[in-house]
Amino acid sequence: MKGRLAPALAMVATLLAGTAAAPAAAQPVPPERILRMVPNADLQTLDPINTTAGVVQSHAHMIYDQLFGRDAEQRPQPQMVGAHGVSPDGLVWRFTLRDGLAFHDGAPVTAADVVASLRRWGARDPHGRQIMAITASLAPEADGKTVVWTLRRPYSLMLDALSKPAGNMPAIMPARVAATDPFTAITETVGSGPFIFVREEWVPGSRVVYRRNPNYVPRSEPASGTAGGKRVHVDRVEWLNIANAQTAVLALIQGELDFVESPGVDFLPMLQQRGMRLVRINTLGAPGMIRMNHIHPPFNDPRAREALMLLVNQEEILQAMFPDPGLYQVCHAFFVCGSPQETNAGVPQGLGSPAARERARQLLRESGYDGSPIVIMDPTDNPFVHAATLVLAQQMQQVGFRTDVQAMDFASMAGRRANRRPPAEGGWHIGLTFWNGLGASDPVGNVPMQASCERAWPGWPCDAAHQALIDAFPYAANAQERRRILEELHASAYRLVPYVPYGQWYLPAAHTPRISGVLAMPGIIMAWNIQKTAR
Repeated sequence: MKGRLAPALAMVATLLAGTAAAPAAAQPVPPERILRMVPNADLQTLDPINTTAGVVQSHAHMIYDQLFGRDAEQRPQPQMVGAHGVSPDGLVWRFTLRDGLAFHDGAPVTAADVVASLRRWGARDPHGRQIMAITASLAPEADGKTVVWTLRRPYSLMLDALSKPAGNMPAIMPARVAATDPFTAITETVGSGPFIFVREEWVPGSRVVYRRNPNYVPRSEPASGTAGGKRVHVDRVEWLNIANAQTAVLALIQGELDFVESPGVDFLPMLQQRGMRLVRINTLGAPGMIRMNHIHPPFNDPRAREALMLLVNQEEILQAMFPDPGLYQVCHAFFVCGSPQETNAGVPQGLGSPAARERARQLLRESGYDGSPIVIMDPTDNPFVHAATLVLAQQMQQVGFRTDVQAMDFASMAGRRANRRPPAEGGWHIGLTFWNGLGASDPVGNVPMQASCERAWPGWPCDAAHQALIDAFPYAANAQERRRILEELHASAYRLVPYVPYGQWYLPAAHTPRISGVLAMPGIIMAWNIQKTAR
């Protein structure tokens, strides 16, 4: 332990020395007023509309607010909204902003800002696109605080959409910022949330810094998830990019860090022995997804996608990822095991078995696969996905695929997967990722499930009949009809194969006993409500 501690702390000390930089006139911040956190990935982009990366959504929750939040039971609750209502026919929604809302530059939040932000969100988010397709008008009223949204048909998931905490989240920005093309990343990060992004101290690959927003007015209700009062008890939050789990864990034990979102599973017993707190902030876990590129051979052929689905043995992959079987489960449900939307409709028998792999070999031959290397992006800075990627490559080789595993960090993979060029020209065939269980359990909000062609998430599945089932889900007449559509959609997914599930896992975060008030929300880390004591 002592031999490992010195170099680990030296690395952390280097990062902390960088975060100490501040204007000369500023008063030093007491240690108990600084919260140091290690998210599970490096923050390299800042636009929550332009990407679905979890670390970007966590960043967005720090600096932006939403009209509605989600409480710990995933129920939509007013956040920026003071009053709201809907007409008896479900067509006209009215949202009035609560008092005290202001952007970080001092400008008041207006209904015009809300309208511009919702229009930008509606161009990218699956829920938003559905709502915009049935929108008759979306406009501010003369009072400057009320938004009137008129639909051509009722949309039963309106508040669920406006409160979604992940995916393309409906963050409220100044209208001038929201005017940015939704397919172009924003360059100005002015929100109205409880923290202010300190751009001059942002060093991609190293650190992100936020300071408390002194003008933020929290709601009066207790904090719960992203709902309730976002009360801030620290003056400064530092996110440190420490890719080496051992380094982060040792620094946490030594007191140099306060919170690690994704400690290595090998270190969980040691963390408990040293008095650290382990908390499950993601109650629905993380479903793993093997994403294929649908626009280039061989996975533009459904037989090659089916072959990949058949050959994957989840247990083999999960065992390589996690030594403790209590941390994971085999799960073939696209909409997450343990969620109300869990179903096994259409799931083939014996996935990953010898018989299934023999069938995969046959399908691969029928697809016309010519033996070209399959470019698999390998995010080596994420130990779980890295381990899964290596096992998948071995499984693919066993049925006749030739693989080319290319090492990169997770952030680089997130950028590269937007490249539509052929794999031989800088594109890709396969990338493994994972989603937060809450987003994946939503048949509309499960972004990789969309089959909307060039508008789909990278990988670009394209199937009109499949997409029609997704689009019909919010308009079901009753719960029974909604369940019928859900099961048809699930069976359709096993025919289309937009991606291949490779299991579901439940990893705790770790924090020092010096902090309390850590809130749970699948896929999001939140710094409000946390209190820290002096040593």
